[in-house]
Amino acid sequence: MSELTALLPLAVGMAISPLPIVAVVAILLSARGRVAAPIYTATFFAVTLAVLAVGAATSAGASAGSSHGEGGRIVVMVLGGLLTVGFSVMAILSWRSRPKPGTAATPPSWLAAMDAITPARAAGLGLLMAATNSKNLPLELKGGALIGAAHAPIALAVLLCIGVAVVGTITLLVPTALGATGIPGITSALDRLKNEMIAHNAVIMTVLFAVLAANEAAHLIHQLIA
Repeated sequence: MSELTALLPLAVGMAISPLPIVAVVAILLSARGRVAAPIYTATFFAVTLAVLAVGAATSAGASAGSSHGEGGRIVVMVLGGLLTVGFSVMAILSWRSRPKPGTAATPPSWLAAMDAITPARAAGLGLLMAATNSKNLPLELKGGALIGAAHAPIALAVLLCIGVAVVGTITLLVPTALGATGIPGITSALDRLKNEMIAHNAVIMTVLFAVLAANEAAHLIHQLIA
């Protein structure tokens, strides 16, 4: 159960996702934002929770099928090794993709369509962004694997998955709740947040990938020498 302490940095890593944040803010600023944004966020949350559940079930099944209950631990270690390498590579690629000095960052092509987004399209965007997020998917699988390998009671495992999903999507849940108020000051702040996320996306992701790679490497070393 002590391995569950690694869930928090994984969840925080999931939460720091500039483009999904940009998307929810852009939706909130659209004509149907108060309806579409909660649907987008709920869909993103549901996919996050589902991937966590898959990771937990896979790890728990591996543990159950192992004569010494080491299957889940092996799954966690393999995922840790893959994440260390993967995040290191993504940190390098993200840094190389940053805008040149004096050049403005290019907004995502889908951003222009946000003004006319419908609730159905918001759900589709939430599904697409959550299901194709190259950073969050491995973190969710790793988090689920840690939960499954902990041999916790089913009720506790479900609560842990929900808790990680909440923390991992808190940066979408909070803007959605704030944007629903319609307060002009909050709307202006969300617009500034969107612009900052777009401008500094590459740097934010580079630092995040580097931190995640270091965290996974440290956790892997701990697993190997424990």
